[in-house]
Formats: sequence, structure tokens, C-alpha cells
Amino acid sequence: MSGTAFASAMPRTVVVFSIELAVFDEEALAGAARVRAREDGLDDEAWASMRSGISDDLVMLLDPGLIADAGFEILQSTCEVCEVNEANEHAVDQR
Repeated sequence: MSGTAFASAMPRTVVVFSIELAVFDEEALAGAARVRAREDGLDDEAWASMRSGISDDLVMLLDPGLIADAGFEILQSTCEVCEVNEANEHAVDQR
């Protein structure tokens, strides 16, 4: 049996992990994501063409994909952005 066939036949546990966070400095977030994109081999122009907003910044920073020897990989990541007007706690969805 090949290593690939063995790996695909092994049972796995799929876990959904959710996180709610508050962004208080969108410029700092964008800058950190730009630095991470550079570390991943993307130049500023390529990153800018892929980036559509803070949701992409968060995915760039929080989704490392496969981490060597950690025993897991992130299969999919998404980010939904909701702006909250703190005066009346009204959220505006910005998917």
C-alpha cells in the first residue's frame, strides 16, 4: 500500500474553531498582513491584487495552513466582518 493511500484511509477528526475578535486599528492590521504576505513570497502588488479588505488581512495573519509536525492542517478558513455601532449595538454584515 502506498503512503498516499494509507494517509487518505486514516480516520481523522474535523474540528470547527470559531473566534470573535475586535479590530481597533485597521491600518496596523493591514500593515501586519502586508508584512506576512511578503514573508510568504508575495510582493506588495500581488498582495494588493488579492486583498479585498480586512477579512483578507485576518485570514493572512491567522491561517498558517499546514504547520510542520503539529498534527493538523487548516482545511478552509473564512472571515465575515460585521461593524458594530456601539451606541446601539447594531451590527452591519460585510462579507
